[in-house]
Amino acid sequence: MYRKAAIVGIGQTDISANSGRSEWELALEAILAALADAGLEAREIDGIVRYAYDSVTEPMLARSLGVRNLRWYGEIGYGGIATCGVVAQAAAAIAAGQASVVVVYRSLNERSGVRFGRAERHVPLRGDGVSLAEGLKSPGGAFTAPYGLLAPGQVIAMQTHRYQHLHGLSDEDLVRTLGAIAVQQRAYARTNPAAMMRDRPMTLDDYRASRMISTPLRLFDYCLESDGAAALVLVDAERAQALRRDPVYVLSASQSMPPYSEPVPTYVHDITVLGAAGTAQRLFADARITPADLAAAELYDAFTILVLLQLEDYGLTSKGEGWRYLLDQGFGLDSRLPINTHGGHLSEGYLHGMNHFTEAVRQLRGTAANQIGRDGPILVGAVGMSSAILGR
Repeated sequence: MYRKAAIVGIGQTDISANSGRSEWELALEAILAALADAGLEAREIDGIVRYAYDSVTEPMLARSLGVRNLRWYGEIGYGGIATCGVVAQAAAAIAAGQASVVVVYRSLNERSGVRFGRAERHVPLRGDGVSLAEGLKSPGGAFTAPYGLLAPGQVIAMQTHRYQHLHGLSDEDLVRTLGAIAVQQRAYARTNPAAMMRDRPMTLDDYRASRMISTPLRLFDYCLESDGAAALVLVDAERAQALRRDPVYVLSASQSMPPYSEPVPTYVHDITVLGAAGTAQRLFADARITPADLAAAELYDAFTILVLLQLEDYGLTSKGEGWRYLLDQGFGLDSRLPINTHGGHLSEGYLHGMNHFTEAVRQLRGTAANQIGRDGPILVGAVGMSSAILGR
């Protein structure tokens, strides 16, 4: 798929704690903004890819937008770990000639409506209201729920403890490392007009003082709960050049699913290894670059520790050394590798990774609020379950 498809339009609604609108309305706003950005009409859409978790369906969009010739559509299971999968499918459809103008989107009222982090979402109820724990799904599966392992944040806390033990971090080392991630991303958000936390400064002392949610993770180790939507429009490379002077090409993209990874890895040999370890080498080879060529990375950050784990699993640092790298090198604009330059899910807002793509496109266009000073491709990572590298 190398440089066969390009992103020519991006759209993003306001990110808030209460949108006051339906997810359908949010999706339409983001898609129409992306089409306007691309200089295309809604009637030209002939492909749609959606997240399985999105409540807005292809027929809803087709009717609302007046799409008459939807030649191809696709759907990726899950939420955040599907982030790059929707783009991978869109690019593949274009490369295969199945569609020519493909929209991908994510729309959610994740704060005012469904709250994904709540434990009861992961333990189904019988008709008589009795809680059940079924199958292997974790958290909330038959082997975890009876012992209180119910919510994603609890599993990630367990991963964090394991990483600390395996690599010999003291409690202070861990606090300083995770705190550095939270504080730097808040600093990015402070200069990003679109960020929910743009008016909320944070220091390392503030991080330390935040309440413990699931030891050793504090409040600021967890992503925001947000309402909003974002969308991308992709076309083939030839048309992209005719539409705008700064198309952003998909250099490589992947989606993968290691065993027992739904929705977070619990039943695995090493819970500190995400899905990226087995796909990173192929991802960079397909993009015809090495990790050293990256100008920036936008890494899925539902929790601070995921940034650290992805640094290692994508081969950006050695295994077990990511925490030292973050403390010694940092990831601000003046660092070797700026990360989550919009504030990420921790401080801009949580749109299941789609706002990582809109940020990557802005960076490559040179229009980001926190513009990096180096040219080069950008990695968008979703804990290795899906990944993409974008370039000019």
